[in-house]
Amino acid sequence: MKSKKIVALLLTAVMLLSMAACGQKTTTATATAAASADGTPSGETAADGIVEAFGKKAGDIGVVLILNTNLGDHAICDLSNAGLQEAAAMYGFRAKVVELGGDVTLQVPTMQEYAEDPDWDIIVCGTSNLKEAVQQVAQEHPDQKFILYDAQDEKGLPNVFSMDHCQNEGAYLAGVAAALLTTSDAPLANGEKTVGFVGGGENTALDDYLIGYIQGVHSVDEDINILVSWIGDFKDTAKGKELAVAQAGQGADVIFSVAGIAGLGTLAGCAESNIYSIGVDSDQYTVLLETDPTTAANICTSMYKKADVTVSTLIARALDGTLEWGSYAKWGLQDGVVGLANDNDNYQSIFSEEQKRYLDGVQADATAGKLEILSAIGMDNDQLQQILATATK
Repeated sequence: MKSKKIVALLLTAVMLLSMAACGQKTTTATATAAASADGTPSGETAADGIVEAFGKKAGDIGVVLILNTNLGDHAICDLSNAGLQEAAAMYGFRAKVVELGGDVTLQVPTMQEYAEDPDWDIIVCGTSNLKEAVQQVAQEHPDQKFILYDAQDEKGLPNVFSMDHCQNEGAYLAGVAAALLTTSDAPLANGEKTVGFVGGGENTALDDYLIGYIQGVHSVDEDINILVSWIGDFKDTAKGKELAVAQAGQGADVIFSVAGIAGLGTLAGCAESNIYSIGVDSDQYTVLLETDPTTAANICTSMYKKADVTVSTLIARALDGTLEWGSYAKWGLQDGVVGLANDNDNYQSIFSEEQKRYLDGVQADATAGKLEILSAIGMDNDQLQQILATATK
């Protein structure tokens, strides 16, 4: 019987994954999206309904998403879950989300539990916080497939596909936006030329955000002071708020919040201090507008990282047999998965027309590969520390 593979259907247009302008590249691929008029997948399974990559019917395939923290962050966790649910709705596989609540002691046993259960064919995990657990369990269970995003499996394990987003590229744009506001006569700018960065826990991905942000800020004005604070985890909203208020007291009038659920506290602290904030992962102004309009009002923009697109696309490619297990990729501006939220009312009203044109030009140049944006991923630690030290003036 002639086999036919499933066509990956997750986006509404063709998405070219060129993997070009974002550092190391180990795979190049194209994720093609197509839909029939009623929104159902345009491809076919084999005549007997079997998903050939797994030798099962779609309804018998199980995909579990294991989150390091919890849903409800209006950022990467919620987006990852949205991608899982979108793929499940289109392909009909069983989907489950497991929230670890930041408890590192649960990482390995939870992954082992699902790897040992034949009902779960793909385990999806995100961030470097889960990388070591994935590598350990993947080696223990070589027949279990793992998708690891926002972290690289340097071991190149044959049952793991890993990828990083080029958050440094999106953070560069966030830095430019922050610098344009703090050096302007915007209503909440205080003239002190000081901006802030509040991160959750230090890891390679967060360093990648920070290094891009620093470079973006200083591309506008090298004399801008950048305050950097770490919450220590991604859950403590009270600490996130406390650090935002503290940075505002030190003169910051724009703060970039990169801290998961804890970042909601940072955004609230910016609103309380009447300074601008920059959200992360999703368009947090739009997301929070109805539930927390006070906090949303001060979010001038957000650096989006479309983990929903990433997760749904990777699952689709795993199902249609085109995901290259054992390989690693980086996706960024050229792939449409990072960027700046620039189409909401707050962005349009806070930034001047001149500032918006400037930001559009920077994004166009960055997307075209005309800017050399540094990345913490793969960077020597001494060089990284030297760059981070330039934040404070």
